[in-house]
Amino acid sequence: MDRPSHSSRSRLAAGLPPMTAEKIVDTALQLTRGQGLDGWSIRQLSGALEVWPGVIYHHVGDRETVVDAITDRVIALIPVPDADLPWREWFTRLLREGRAVLREFRGVARRVVLIGPTVPAALPTIDRGIQVLQRAGFGGDATLVYRFLLNTAFMMVAAEDDRAERPEARGKMAQVLSDFQNTPQPGLAAASVDALARARDPRPPAELDVEFFEFTVARALDGVATWLESSSAPR
Repeated sequence: MDRPSHSSRSRLAAGLPPMTAEKIVDTALQLTRGQGLDGWSIRQLSGALEVWPGVIYHHVGDRETVVDAITDRVIALIPVPDADLPWREWFTRLLREGRAVLREFRGVARRVVLIGPTVPAALPTIDRGIQVLQRAGFGGDATLVYRFLLNTAFMMVAAEDDRAERPEARGKMAQVLSDFQNTPQPGLAAASVDALARARDPRPPAELDVEFFEFTVARALDGVATWLESSSAPR
């Protein structure tokens, strides 16, 4: 493929619009939406832009810098709930809407969990979420609770992303556990019944994933609420 020079003057001479950092990140975001965060290279990104890879380094930086910019864009798409909501409703909304956004861009959830809030778009959410918890009575533990809730929820999203890359994994689990239906070990027997029921469920896997995500978030919030109540009780 013939690529124009990275200079703005050369692009204009060729009748092409000037290349910008915003256009590069826009294109990388679309590649991530279609192929996942780990599904494209700088060379593939430069091919989509019809420029030399050096143009990307010139305007944005290396792949890690581009990925940071994508993560910032994605996090900015997650609505920040109103600060006046009760803490449990606030986090239910944030995590539910966060899942919907992150599932559009496979791999971003895992990066957020592993690396943490290293992008500017995350800062308003962190600030408001911790304030909501502080007002609810969590005090100095508010930051710990915030991390626990977001890591729990978004690690679930990362697992969904991984299963989307390996759809055969669901069937393999059911196949392995199916041999334990009549085992004298009650735990394995129960796991076998559950795995087979899920394998036979006519609903699409995505719907089952949402159901399990909602269950996990609700139980995490239950645990935090119980912990708050017990730690606030008079000794």
